[in-house]
Amino acid sequence: MDNQALESLRKQGIDVDAGMRYADQSLDFYQELIAIFLEEYEEKYGKVKDEAGKAQREYTVLVHGLKNSAGYLGANDLAALAYEQEKASKEGNTSYINDNLETLLTEWEKTARIFRSALS
Repeated sequence: MDNQALESLRKQGIDVDAGMRYADQSLDFYQELIAIFLEEYEEKYGKVKDEAGKAQREYTVLVHGLKNSAGYLGANDLAALAYEQEKASKEGNTSYINDNLETLLTEWEKTARIFRSALS
C-alpha cells in the first residue's frame, strides 16, 4: 500500500489517520489489520446475516466485534451502524435489527471492497 492507496481510502470515507493511530503509525501493521478485517468479513458476514434477530448474545458479540474492527481501521460509518445494531441487540429490539440489517450489510460489503482495492 502506498500514499496513493491511502489517499484513495480517504476519498472513499475512511479515516486513515485514525487507523494509522491505532496501528501506531505503522503502514505495515495497518495493512495487516486490513487483511484481518477482510478475513473476518469472509468468515463472519454470513453468520451476522443468519444470527440477526435470533440468538441475541451471539449476534451482539458478532456486531460488537465488527464495530471495533471497523472503528480501529477508520471505517467510521460501518462502526456506527454496527454500534446501533449492537445496542438494539442488547435491548432485544429485533424490529430495529431486521429493519436495518440490509443497511449494515451493504455498508460492510462496500467497506470490504474499498479495503480490498487498497491492498491490491
